[in-house]
Amino acid sequence: MKYKILPALAISALLLSSETNAQKNTAFAVTGQAKGNFTWNVIREIDLTTGEVLRTVYDPATNKNIHFKAVGGAALKENIKRSATGNGVAAAAYDALHNRLYFTNMRGNDLLYFDLASNETNVVVNNDPSFNTGNKFDEGNVITRMAFASDGFGYAITNDGKSLVRFTTDQKPTVSNLGELIDGKKNGTMSIHSQCSSWGGDMVGDSYGNLYLVTYRNHLFKINPQTRITDYLGQVKGLPAEFTSNGMVVNDEGEVIVTSATISDNYYKINISTLDASAVKKKDDKVYNASDLANSNLLYQNKEITNKFLVGEVKGNQMVSFFPNPAINKTFNVQFDKVPAGRYNLALSDPSGRTVLSRALNVAVKGQVERISLPRISGSGMYLVKLTGGDTKVIYSDKIVIP
Repeated sequence: MKYKILPALAISALLLSSETNAQKNTAFAVTGQAKGNFTWNVIREIDLTTGEVLRTVYDPATNKNIHFKAVGGAALKENIKRSATGNGVAAAAYDALHNRLYFTNMRGNDLLYFDLASNETNVVVNNDPSFNTGNKFDEGNVITRMAFASDGFGYAITNDGKSLVRFTTDQKPTVSNLGELIDGKKNGTMSIHSQCSSWGGDMVGDSYGNLYLVTYRNHLFKINPQTRITDYLGQVKGLPAEFTSNGMVVNDEGEVIVTSATISDNYYKINISTLDASAVKKKDDKVYNASDLANSNLLYQNKEITNKFLVGEVKGNQMVSFFPNPAINKTFNVQFDKVPAGRYNLALSDPSGRTVLSRALNVAVKGQVERISLPRISGSGMYLVKLTGGDTKVIYSDKIVIP
């Protein structure tokens, strides 16, 4: 199926369809026992529109019967892990593909997750040594930022930015320490490693494979996890003087929401283009101050459906879209419009039939966009693109022009 650039009415209809597929406007928040408390060991699901608590996922005061398991299913002795959230949590990320909430304890060296698909309190522990970023009594080594990117990988970053850790969520999960974040050339004196400005906070992924990190001092950075280059974007404006950004997610309208660990007056939404902040219309006088937020929404995932009509043409079917066509700078995008979450493989063949690119894709949410770049050795011409599912069934096959 082939589409030309569409008129405004058609785009509006597509936007409406996209909104119906959007995730509920909620997030998981790491809070204390009460509003204004600083223990960071209770997990609640909150409404991002009002700040209302929808349910308590885990509370160490009431959830005493915890089943701890190692990766692979082996049971751990109960006396090894007495409380799931231990001495507090400052980093969590939601895996929508498997309905899991990943997290790590501030003084711990393990990657854990709550199995939210279970009726019991099941916690799975991964003690892969690659997740150990050093002595946690050195606050620089503490992991305080965690999120899933559009590539399906989970990412975690230490306070000092010297460890970018990537992890998978499959049956045989792997953990890799990718190394130190690299300051962009235009960052000047605003370094991602500075304790005064750039520690703490939280991060989210976008539809293009990037990570956006807000620090506790309300500074925003954009991270390319492939190169580790981190570009400074500016400081958020309009927040109360005492507000520290500690939790960050994207709501179902594509807006960035931040919570503070220090105050419980309100949550704030941020215009990512202007970095202006405005208060959320809360339901109660106070909200839960939170050390972290997590959901599976990606920045720009709702806007992408309009962006792809701005240039070139769109190829695809009801399940996936490929754009722009012709490609720009040997790069095009794949949007997963209506496919089940799971593993897929994309293969690209040149005019001679030679496969020049084969890439595994992990789809977690509807509307997810993957950017595909051809190897530099690839020439111009008409290429065949084929997308297959985990069962090798062809989802889509057609030609795309590479100038």
